[in-house]
Amino acid sequence: MDMVTLYVIVLRVLHILGGVFWVGAAWMIAGFLYPTANASAPEGPKFLQRLFQSRLPTLISAAAGLNILTGLLLYWKDSGGLKLEWITTRAGLAFTLGGVAAIVALVIGFAVSKPAADKLGMLGKEIATGGKPPSPEQAAEMQRLAKRTADAATWVAVLLALALIEMAVARYL
Repeated sequence: MDMVTLYVIVLRVLHILGGVFWVGAAWMIAGFLYPTANASAPEGPKFLQRLFQSRLPTLISAAAGLNILTGLLLYWKDSGGLKLEWITTRAGLAFTLGGVAAIVALVIGFAVSKPAADKLGMLGKEIATGGKPPSPEQAAEMQRLAKRTADAATWVAVLLALALIEMAVARYL
């Protein structure tokens, strides 16, 4: 086996493993955890707060970053250094659209989900430290942040589904 083949195999394995974890986590969070937690107030938001104080966000971020990096390296290799002749083929367009969907999902995760989840966590700690139920303003802010993170998670899950479909079929177009 030559070095180029080994390079591609390693990149594909890392890309697939990172993608499986990222997509699976996104679908689980958007499809099951948020809806269940939101229907289980007041314990549900506490569960989410604890969950997002665990290592899970770090692992999801690492998987997403690994997936995007290896995807870009594979794209560079497959496109022959971004040759337009390849990019405009059916396969090239499918990989391009899938990659763009995944990158947009990553941006939403870091620009919308993470800041809102961090604020939600800080607000939860503030309420817990106060030792009393949340004020009406705090409760309203918690609901707003919870909706923002749930909506962002839904968008991420949809975009990753599109990316997954594009990547799965691209070579066969």
